[in-house]
Amino acid sequence: MRRTSSIETSISKQLAKKAMPIALSVVAIGVCMTIYLSFWISSEDKKADEAVRGNVAYLTNVSSLMSHIQDAEIGQRGFLLTGDQLYLKPYTTAMESLDGMLDKLAEGAEDASVETGSIPTLRSLVAQKKSELEHSVEYRRNGDDSGAIALVKTGQGKILMDGIRSVLAQMEKDGLEQLAKRSDAASAAKTRMHFLLLLFAIMVGGMAILVVRATVTRAKAAERTRDELLSHADRRLMAVMAADLVGYSRLMENNEADTLERLKAARDVIDTIIEDNSGVIITTAGDSIVAAFPSALSAIDCALQIQKFMVTHNADRPNDDRLLFRIGMNVGDVIIDNGDIFGDTVNIAARLEGIAEPGGICVSRSVRDHIRKQRKLKFEDAGFQEVKNISRPISTFRVREAA
Repeated sequence: MRRTSSIETSISKQLAKKAMPIALSVVAIGVCMTIYLSFWISSEDKKADEAVRGNVAYLTNVSSLMSHIQDAEIGQRGFLLTGDQLYLKPYTTAMESLDGMLDKLAEGAEDASVETGSIPTLRSLVAQKKSELEHSVEYRRNGDDSGAIALVKTGQGKILMDGIRSVLAQMEKDGLEQLAKRSDAASAAKTRMHFLLLLFAIMVGGMAILVVRATVTRAKAAERTRDELLSHADRRLMAVMAADLVGYSRLMENNEADTLERLKAARDVIDTIIEDNSGVIITTAGDSIVAAFPSALSAIDCALQIQKFMVTHNADRPNDDRLLFRIGMNVGDVIIDNGDIFGDTVNIAARLEGIAEPGGICVSRSVRDHIRKQRKLKFEDAGFQEVKNISRPISTFRVREAA
């Protein structure tokens, strides 16, 4: 092996000595630029996230306004038909909130960079709809039933409602398009900025390696930076089914081993039924299930099949030893995040499960409206129910199979 001479060693030391200040200067500049870019990227990420959140909030406001108008109309119809003051509670709450929601929607449209030309039209339609609702309710309060019914029969309310739906549908479409554009732009910008940051990090690492190799015999491996992946909540319209076993603690106390064996056998079939109906199990605790479905039809089909199966499963058991599930169901917007779902839709489904009869199914009005023309079922009106953590009463129905 060739040995290094003292001259070569001296030259290497001098070159290293001269190169070191230059390399250190480059590294210092690179570090400063990297720090600056980090703060800049963080700021740009925040702006992009705020823009996306603005569009999500706008779409939520559109959906919420439609929901409140429907609540007002449902309350009005219920009061006109029955004269029951209970129907006026959701009606009054919805009517009082409409103007504020319109203002909020107008502000949100600007934040979401959505065309605001539809707002004046929407205000006019909502004002006319409110007037129609108020007049019909006032007729009924004053005992003029024929006047109230005559006003409804003019069809003006339906025309106004159709107009409101059309405007809100277009606003929702515009909002979704803008959300997609902003999401794509934010994703592309983040990719470019992260690539730039990575490029500077690589340059700084390379300069650091050069300094180390010039001053010591062993080089230390440069640390590599990882890009952080930012995920955004996906909002979808889904049907949610919540099921819970009745008297689970009592059954476990009576015969734990037998109960667990029967429940496991039942769950194997139930899980397959959910999967066959395009459902996804979100959470499960042995005696309870929360599943999400792409439509109310697939959810109700699944629930009916589960209850039919449980009848067969319990056929040879006495009444006090049967496994009976209560099932509650709701449809609406849910937020999907890391494989879990959140929102009032889920909460309401869980509350409806508690209202259902053992071995029965209880659904919200939105579920009934989705499926009543598609399936031959009976819907027994269970009235408006006050449920925990939900501000407005929920219109509920018990589902029976048609004879």
